Amino acid sequence: MEQPSWVVPMVWSMEEEEEEEEEEEEEDAAGSDHGSSFQTSFPSQSSQVQQVVEHAAPAATHKNCSNPDQVFEKAAQVFCDDYLRSMHWKMHRFPPSLIDVGLRFTAPVTVAIGPYHHDDEGMLEAEQVKHVAANQCINDSGRTVQEVYNAVFSVLHVARSLYHQEKVADMGDDIFLPMMFFDACFLVQYMRCYGEPEDIDDMDDALHSYFSANYERIRTDIMMLENQIPWVVVKMILSFMPAPSPWERFVAVMRSCLKNRTAGSDLQDLDIDATYEPPHLLGLVRFYIVGNNDTSKDLQFNADKPLSLSISVAELADVGITLVPKDDVGILGMELDDKGGFCADLVLPPLYLTEANATWIVNMAAFELCKTPDFYDDDDADDEDSAVCSYLHLFAMLLDKKQDVHELRKKHVIEGGGLTSKEALDFFTCIGKNMRLGQCYLDIIIKIENFKRKRSPLLKFFLFLKKHKNRIMALASLTALGVGILSSLQALKSA
Repeated sequence: MEQPSWVVPMVWSMEEEEEEEEEEEEEDAAGSDHGSSFQTSFPSQSSQVQQVVEHAAPAATHKNCSNPDQVFEKAAQVFCDDYLRSMHWKMHRFPPSLIDVGLRFTAPVTVAIGPYHHDDEGMLEAEQVKHVAANQCINDSGRTVQEVYNAVFSVLHVARSLYHQEKVADMGDDIFLPMMFFDACFLVQYMRCYGEPEDIDDMDDALHSYFSANYERIRTDIMMLENQIPWVVVKMILSFMPAPSPWERFVAVMRSCLKNRTAGSDLQDLDIDATYEPPHLLGLVRFYIVGNNDTSKDLQFNADKPLSLSISVAELADVGITLVPKDDVGILGMELDDKGGFCADLVLPPLYLTEANATWIVNMAAFELCKTPDFYDDDDADDEDSAVCSYLHLFAMLLDKKQDVHELRKKHVIEGGGLTSKEALDFFTCIGKNMRLGQCYLDIIIKIENFKRKRSPLLKFFLFLKKHKNRIMALASLTALGVGILSSLQALKSA
């Protein structure tokens, strides 16, 4: 990809600054040869990044350690530090346990954000549009190109450290820095096009036209786990943009789209949590879809008896549980509403299963799996950390065959025609086999099991009649017919 002309001088100027810093270091080193007892200069930002990259490489481990024991200890320490240091902040790869869901839900086809899919085919047009978006950001900011570009450079070492190092180790700053800059500008301008009409009057016509023509595919691509850049980079570009900040309305619209609603006057404003710092755009959208309220309770369950971790739609009906979809219930609002032991409602938000929504929700679940290695043993883990995994598992539990998908569609628990019944079944079957159980899901399973065990005898009798009503009615009809025939024979005999 050819870089715009204004990028090249800045890259050169940064290289010149690095060369000057290297010259200073050489002078300091020379000074130390003449008796200096300490070093007076610090390594440059880019050299620090290079040291981190070299330190993470296996070859460097062998090069820096002559003792075989130290080689293994150093390699183990590098992995442990990288794995545990910032699970929430890392730019994760899609977890292997969910890889069977297919590339259509995990790999972008229109725009690559970040390094993981930077070289994929089919992204050329979007790469050109990123230059237009960058130009628009510069115009919107009222600042010089140098100011905005250098602001991104100031967080470059942080951004680079959050990616899997084997993917960025061979990517120099002359490639990585423009990528971060262009991608952040693209995201900011795309979020901006979701604003009110008066907010985008000055947007470049070609840029707005491109977003309008491709908005469905773009909003699907940018919600993929492997297609993210650190929010610290996006935030840096946003800091130059005039008010109002475009991300708030964008997230509100995305949340509304997940409920199959169009943006309008009834769009719910976000309850902004000023303390939350997202790792990336996917994490930001997920936070305001799920929320951060821990609804977990200390549920009592008799462990001496087996606990079934799944139950079908038909089995729910057999035990007196009715599925009740509610639009105003969030994902954390999934609940078994016990009606006093006679019947119960399984309340849950309906799933609008378009292809975009399926992509968003499986990638949010993948993010949960990556950022929280253990949903139960981690002292800081709560219901919020596994909410989307629990939501998907609940649907996976209910669906055994295509007929179950049809049944949930009739009950309006599943809506939308993006996936066929077979595709929906395959989607949830894969998830049910490979995803860790979330706390919300386990809470509901325990409540269902407790409800089944305490059902009243009257309820059991009623459900027996309901389940076998056709046979009972047929038997009653035969009995009545038989009684009628016997009565007729008796009457004839008496006559």
